[in-house]
Amino acid sequence: MTEPEDSWAGNYFNYFTEVEEHFQRVRGTSLFLLSPLDWALIESWKSGGVPLTAVLRGIDAAFEKWRGRKSRTQMVNSLAFCAQAVLTEAQIMAGAGQTEPRQPA
Repeated sequence: MTEPEDSWAGNYFNYFTEVEEHFQRVRGTSLFLLSPLDWALIESWKSGGVPLTAVLRGIDAAFEKWRGRKSRTQMVNSLAFCAQAVLTEAQIMAGAGQTEPRQPA
């Protein structure tokens, strides 16, 4: 049985919306717009099968690391800043078969 086209489209756009809103929330700027390159990065994660949970965790991890720096002279202006952390989270989830949040170490 196939899903209706509208259901697929809703899930597809939900992935993008969730990533955008989470990035804005963690960055602390609701008026920040993602660039076309950021949208392409989200598309690559979506089409590559990276779970939304891994993307959101990766964003959180990247910002935690950035906030832990002694010198934060530059703002995070691109989702690309979070790319490595997102891939790390995806690998962790794939290796552990995990879909629930990890407990902090």
